[in-house]
Formats: sequence, structure tokens, C-alpha cells
Amino acid sequence: MIQHLLAQLDAARLTRRQHALRRREQEAIARLGATTLADGGPREGRLSALAAEAATLRRRLDGLSAGKRAGDPKRDPRRDTLEAKLHQVHLTAGRLTLAMPAAGAADEVQAIRDELADAASEQARIRADSRRLAEDSWTDLQAWLRPRGPMLGAVVLGWWSGRAYATSHTAAILTVFGRSTKTRGAHWISLTADTAIVHYGLPLVTAAACGWLGHRLAQRVRASVEEYHERARQRPGHRSGGRPGESTGERPRGGPETKASRGLERAR
Repeated sequence: MIQHLLAQLDAARLTRRQHALRRREQEAIARLGATTLADGGPREGRLSALAAEAATLRRRLDGLSAGKRAGDPKRDPRRDTLEAKLHQVHLTAGRLTLAMPAAGAADEVQAIRDELADAASEQARIRADSRRLAEDSWTDLQAWLRPRGPMLGAVVLGWWSGRAYATSHTAAILTVFGRSTKTRGAHWISLTADTAIVHYGLPLVTAAACGWLGHRLAQRVRASVEEYHERARQRPGHRSGGRPGESTGERPRGGPETKASRGLERAR
């Protein structure tokens, strides 16, 4: 059980690591896109349009920065919107760059993806081990509970009946033991403590006695059943589930050999 919990903790740790690696991957792709768009080399197609869009967004951001008054701590919500759009443009450009053949600038992203693959493989292994440990623990628990089922049932029944009787006859039980049912009088400790002893002590004793009796009765029943089966196996006419006549040496009735033997006996 402890090993299963440790495996679950390791799986949760790897999940958090995967989330962190995915964030790092997105940031690395965005940096790759920003570098690609900031490069003055020739561009064509989608990258050219993204470069123009990124330049427009940067000019608008520069305009907001220039129009902001010095010492104003309030952040313009338009700036957050523009920065989010620029980040998406960088992500798109980075993905396009990764899709190109011989993208040498994608080494950082590829390294992060390799770490992600290793973390996913380790997480799958830990989860498989966790499932196996859970199945083994459940099997062991069933093996432990099955022979003790009657005893546990008797314990629950004894506790329930003892608790019900103790709570409904508290004053009578205290009177039987010579304890007072009022604040002043003879007490073991005090009225509150004596009441708690009756409410929990009597059910505990009853549950222990019922559990012991249930365990002894189950042992007797199992021993009687095993003895009966053993005697049944030792009987001369006992058949072990084979064909008729195999265990006793008798011929099967109604077969062709039986009819032929009867014909010979009549002829004689």
C-alpha cells in the first residue's frame, strides 16, 4: 500500500514536470519565431505575412509605451491584448520554422521534446507499476478478508447491538454497577466520563466477544465441511467426475457389450 502511494506521488511529480516542460517548449517556440521574424533574411509566403503583422504589433506597442505618462502604475489593458497577439504570431512563426527542413535553430525545442518523451515514458512505467501494486494489494486484502469475513461481520453486529443497548439503557447499566446517574454521587471518574465508558466500553466488549464466537463458529463449520468432503472422497463408490464406471470398474449400462453379454447368457 505504501509503495502504491509512493508510485502515485512519483506519477504526480512527473505530471507537474511535463506541464513545466510544455511551458518551456511553448516559450522556446515563441523565441524561435521571434528570432526568425526579427532576422532580416529573405522570407516568403506565410512567414512574410507574419513578419509584417509582428512589425505592426511592435509599432503599436511602442506607441503605447511612448504615450504612457511617467510614473503611472496603471497598466493599459490594450497592451496585454497586443502582447498576447504578438506571442501567438511568434508561436505560429516558430512552428513554421520547425516544419522547415534543416532548421538548425530548433535544437532547444527538440531537446525539450526529448525530455517530454522521456517523462511520458517514465510516467507510463510508473503508472503500470502502480496498477500492478494496486492489484496485488487488492488480492492480498481479499485473501486476508475472505477467511475473516464471519468474524468481521460478527464484530460489526456486536458493536451495533452493544452500542444501541448502551445508549438506550445508560442509567440502568450505571445503576447495575453501583454508579450514580446524577452529578453528585458515586462515580468512576465523573458522570460524563462514566457515560462515555458505558457508551463505548460495552459495545467494545460485545464486539470482541461476538468476533471471537464468530471466528470459532466459522472454524467449526469449515472443519466439519472438510471432514465431510474427506469422508466422501474415501467412500468405495465415490466417483471423481470421470465417465460412468471408470472409478468403480463397472461397465457402462446400455452399451453394445452389455447387450451381447446378455444374449450369450440367454443362449446358455
